Amino acid sequence: MWAKVKWLFRGLAKVLNAIRILLKTLLLLLILGFVFILFSSDDNNPILPDKAALTLALSGPVLEQDAQATPQGMAEKWLSGDNTPPPMTLKQIKDALELARTDDRIAALVLQLQNMTESSITKLDEVGAAIEAFKTSGKPVYAIGDNYSQGQYYLAAHADQILLNPAGSVSIQGLGVYRLFYKSAFERFNITPHVFRVGTYKSFVEPYLRDDMSAESREDTQLWLGQLWTHYQDQIVKLRNIPADHISPTAEQMLSRFAKVNGDPAQYALQQGLVDSLATRSEMLQTVAEQVGWNSQTNQYMSLDVPTYLSRNQIISKTSTQAVPAVGLITASGPIMSADTATPNSINDEHLSQLINEARLDDQIQALVLRVDSPGGSAFAAEQIRSALLDFKESGKPLIISMGSTAASGGYWIAADADKIYASPTTLTGSIGVFGLFLTFEDALKKIGLNTDGVGTTDFVGAGITTGLPNHVKEIIQMSVEHTYGQFVNIVAQGRNMPAAEVDRIAQGHVWTGQMALELGLVDELGNLDDALAGAALLANLGEFNVKQIKLPMSAKDKLLAQFMGDSTVLGKIAMAALPQVLHPAAEQMQKAASSLSQFSDVHGQYVLCIPCQSY
Repeated sequence: MWAKVKWLFRGLAKVLNAIRILLKTLLLLLILGFVFILFSSDDNNPILPDKAALTLALSGPVLEQDAQATPQGMAEKWLSGDNTPPPMTLKQIKDALELARTDDRIAALVLQLQNMTESSITKLDEVGAAIEAFKTSGKPVYAIGDNYSQGQYYLAAHADQILLNPAGSVSIQGLGVYRLFYKSAFERFNITPHVFRVGTYKSFVEPYLRDDMSAESREDTQLWLGQLWTHYQDQIVKLRNIPADHISPTAEQMLSRFAKVNGDPAQYALQQGLVDSLATRSEMLQTVAEQVGWNSQTNQYMSLDVPTYLSRNQIISKTSTQAVPAVGLITASGPIMSADTATPNSINDEHLSQLINEARLDDQIQALVLRVDSPGGSAFAAEQIRSALLDFKESGKPLIISMGSTAASGGYWIAADADKIYASPTTLTGSIGVFGLFLTFEDALKKIGLNTDGVGTTDFVGAGITTGLPNHVKEIIQMSVEHTYGQFVNIVAQGRNMPAAEVDRIAQGHVWTGQMALELGLVDELGNLDDALAGAALLANLGEFNVKQIKLPMSAKDKLLAQFMGDSTVLGKIAMAALPQVLHPAAEQMQKAASSLSQFSDVHGQYVLCIPCQSY
């Protein structure tokens, strides 16, 4: 009897402990939500110093559109002790630098890039152009940092002075695409991949069929990687006025020069002209303070960060909602997915179609620019978006596409019918090809004694992950994939006014840079988002115009779900923390490969997706 009572109280204690933990968690989330609301409120009494430096402290990648802050994300940062600011968008950066250029209170620009993760060359070029525009004011630009990664240095090169910590380094390695290949692993674990594709260079499915890159994939990837790397080097050569071999030396040159400085990375960077001087952290602050003055309260130079500067100046930008002619702007960033499977960082076909419809019905909007930054995804979802764009064109308003870092495969599918397409020289586009992918486990299950059996009324019942795919089903799927490829080619042929045979020649899954795409007729002009907006206004015969960003208001339910069920990586970070540091790179690579599987949500299992475009 006593044992039963003891068991009862022990169970009750466990239940009460679980309830206590749940209540503490909810209380923490409520507190964080309150703090978030409190600190995100507007400052009604802005006070700006008479003289200061604008500090561009980038954290994470440069974004196309705002990342949503959530209590879960705030909790992650708090628990990890991470006090870095949230990532910034291209628009925030460009707005701040343009305003600071003519603001007499801003006497310098400081680039603090140590927390910036690798971003695409295309986005960094746009930030670099904004820095160059700021420099026309005659105000100095400083880059200060303990170390510079390849992407960080690409931005730092725009500075008048690059300062490096004497114990630091500049790491420029080059560009590469490396992927995991699963063929031998699948054979070992008796997993059967069923792959259907059209396109000689549609290389995404290769890891499931091979243990290495094919010659065709190697050739195609080397072509666009080489163009991007040439662009990177040319920019640094021009900005720093140093020889190309100081940026990308041969192994022999690197060893010889490194030996001359006794293996000191900072001295090596200084000797090669990559930086202007070596300085400790305090010396860096003093160098900037000589230009803008010292703030004894913060114990550093007089400084304003970009978010504070923007909020306290209440920028009246081109996003005005005044009743004057406007060019609509919609940003579509991430993999293309159907509404029922879309993730927070993807392009939801239903949501994007609603935005396009809003632009069509808005009498103020006289033209639309769709900013596409996507490697593609679901063929079905891409076609739904294209259908909405065709409805927009029926209104008679011009449709312009502005390609960001990537507008490939499905990203090009939705772009092809535009009246005009703009791309940056380093945009990755094309990848016109289609594939289907199914993994089945019938052999693996048999090996452990599990078998599937049953009866059906037709030849098409029962095919699946536990039974495999019969030959007639495989043939049907392959014919369907070939049909979708033919549809893709015809869409491009009609949209770009090209013969279908010519499109097929440059399709086949080929990935092209924006510069190559211009020569092939896949895009109309090289230019950034501002160029596309101006081009849209020109096509619509507008003089002065506003830019109207199109966003749908969130429902109360959506806001609640976004706050408490947002894109969280707590478990991933806990798992990563449990691994030894030496295993982190391998774990990150496997996590990245696994996350790509979440994009396989097409209702027909057919994809227009360019994964290598995301890997460099």
